Amino acid sequence: MREFTYKSRDGEVRVLINVDYARSLGELIREYTGCAALVSRGLPDAVKVDCPTMIINDGESGKDINTVLGIIKWVHGLGLDRDGVLIGVGGGSVLDTVGFSASIYLRGVDYINVPTTMLSMVDASLGGKTGVNAMGIKNVIGVIRQPRAIIVDFSFLNTLPVHNYVDGFAEVIKYGVTMDEELLNYVINNKDALLSKDRGALEFVVYKSLINKASIVERDELDKGGERVVLNYGHTVGHAVESATEFSVSHGRAVALGMICEARVGVKLGLTNPDLPKTLLSALDSYGLVTKIDISNIIDSVTKAISRDKKKSGNFLKLPVVIDVGKWELVRISVDEFVRMVMSECGSIP
Repeated sequence: MREFTYKSRDGEVRVLINVDYARSLGELIREYTGCAALVSRGLPDAVKVDCPTMIINDGESGKDINTVLGIIKWVHGLGLDRDGVLIGVGGGSVLDTVGFSASIYLRGVDYINVPTTMLSMVDASLGGKTGVNAMGIKNVIGVIRQPRAIIVDFSFLNTLPVHNYVDGFAEVIKYGVTMDEELLNYVINNKDALLSKDRGALEFVVYKSLINKASIVERDELDKGGERVVLNYGHTVGHAVESATEFSVSHGRAVALGMICEARVGVKLGLTNPDLPKTLLSALDSYGLVTKIDISNIIDSVTKAISRDKKKSGNFLKLPVVIDVGKWELVRISVDEFVRMVMSECGSIP
């Protein structure tokens, strides 16, 4: 078991890793006047605490403003007051939806994240970026508000399908290549233990991933100082691939493709170590995360998605570029130039 806290503008956030979620949750909710649990549809029996429970959909279909309105109507009907707490139990889309609902209900109530997928354990559960889709646009409505606690219980991974489990390692490798050489080497050298869900190995990579993300969030919580952009490495192209393929390529695999592509762009810019794309490709491929895709066939959709990227300012993108493992810098590049480089360097991956 590992535990740490990080600081936010609203107070400290407690992070508990490799614990029994029911016991930890039971202790945490004692300080509140009431609670309401929002649980992924795939986990109807997951919450074993004395809280009213509502089942919500996973994925993009559930991560919608209409779901939020349904949650708010439900918790208001329960009589939950401003000293109550919402609990999100599920993957990243569920946690996003619950976090946003908590952030706007009665001008903001506390919420606790209980991530149930590897991807949400290492990434989506921490950081406070809550957002939902509306008008067909991903994450167009949202706020930044931190959870009060994050509870990571590895027992949820026991029944997680393999392809969903390995998706999370794209984000782990992202933390490694951008900020933490030790983490990257560990993931490369301990593949068998991690793929077999060894608790000790999992505890190490989840802790290292979250502590790296928390250090960035503490320094740039509101995404104004430029540091937080590193958390989006691989996501500019990755989100574009997700959108262009109508989400038939999973988030982890899209980010994997995005990191390889953005590393190649970095080499083209003369900033990235030429060996880095091969290092990334090898690490990602060893976890089965490299999906062969011909971006040139979907370039119109990719271009449209990039032009709407949240890191866009005017006609420019703020792009995190990895110089070498553990080192990165922020680069300002025009959208047109970036798209041209994506076309020339990433037409076909791998």
